[in-house]
Amino acid sequence: MSETDRTGTAEIPASASSSSEQGAKTRFGNEAIAPYFFVALFALAFFAVGYVLLPFFGDMVIAFLFVILLTPLHARLARLLGGKQVLASGLTVVALVVVGAVPIFLIASALLKDISEAAVTWSSAGRSLALRAIAGRNGVIMSGISNIASRFGITLAPEWVERALLDTGRSLTQYLATRANAFLSSLLSTTLHVVITLFSIFYLFIHGDKLRTFIYRLSPLQHDEDQIFLNKLGEVGRAILVGSGTSSLLQGLVASIAWVIVGLPSPVLWGILMAIAAFLPLVGIAAVVLPATIYLWIEGRPLAAVLFLVFCMGQSFFFEYGLKPRLMGSSMRMNSLLVFLSLLGGIMGFGVSGLIYGPLIMTLFLTLVQLYQTRYQQTIARRLSVTLAVDQDKPKADSAR
Repeated sequence: MSETDRTGTAEIPASASSSSEQGAKTRFGNEAIAPYFFVALFALAFFAVGYVLLPFFGDMVIAFLFVILLTPLHARLARLLGGKQVLASGLTVVALVVVGAVPIFLIASALLKDISEAAVTWSSAGRSLALRAIAGRNGVIMSGISNIASRFGITLAPEWVERALLDTGRSLTQYLATRANAFLSSLLSTTLHVVITLFSIFYLFIHGDKLRTFIYRLSPLQHDEDQIFLNKLGEVGRAILVGSGTSSLLQGLVASIAWVIVGLPSPVLWGILMAIAAFLPLVGIAAVVLPATIYLWIEGRPLAAVLFLVFCMGQSFFFEYGLKPRLMGSSMRMNSLLVFLSLLGGIMGFGVSGLIYGPLIMTLFLTLVQLYQTRYQQTIARRLSVTLAVDQDKPKADSAR
């Protein structure tokens, strides 16, 4: 008995089965929709991976910038160690930790101490004679405000101004204390981000070339255009870290020393705020120095106020227009207004990290504009003109029929 008789079914040849499957695919359009299905799956996977990695995006950006900055040191170590990339990468990361960890720990400790002391001072304002001598109804600030208001024919109630000053100072310092406590409570999360940044630096040193080649293969742009983007972002990142970073830190450090000399309180806190303000062009440390100068003047120390103002603005001018351009070179040739808006908008959108994100995003946009003007403007205009010409000819052909 044949195989067909025993089973009751006839065996379908492989070629026939294959042809029937192909016919089914063609009949239902599987091959036609396969590219769209793949694009949808790829987009879904892309956004899913982006969602997973989003909490660590800032860490990877910082790691990318540090890799650009430390590449010469890493290359030199690799040559000294006979081309051992892993060992050179590890030593570079260890050096970065040793150099950065101690100053950051000392500054953070002093900052928390200043914030805590300020919060205690303002919270006990009713019992602080020194504070009321400054912000009270008979204090130097109240006297200055009353004198200015009387010139314009305005009468102010001393109790209301005193309460407003004390409440404002108390709210500010309590907010800073709350943020400091939140920082301490999230110390584990902060440590995790630091570790991820260090591991990212380590692996970028080792596999950076492979990652660059992978990005080039995926990008539909020409190779030199991809290189332009990476070079521009690297130059701006180096300019931010080396040029703006060094200049701003020095301005904050020197101004905080002057802050201590004239006897102003919380020098670490205000020194850090001045260093952050120094990132902003057209504003700079004047945003903190001018109110401090007014405070010294109202306190009855005009000579100290003038010397403090002249010294702080003089050293800021030297670092901003003498040292900073030399460190940055021509890496960040951008209009001052655009730099200011990118930094300010970055801070408003991303917080302190916006000091880095804002200029990078602005650089990306300006690079796209430059590529459009030099390479794509004529091509896009030519294709649009052809498309519009075809669309205009269709009604004429239809009417002729």
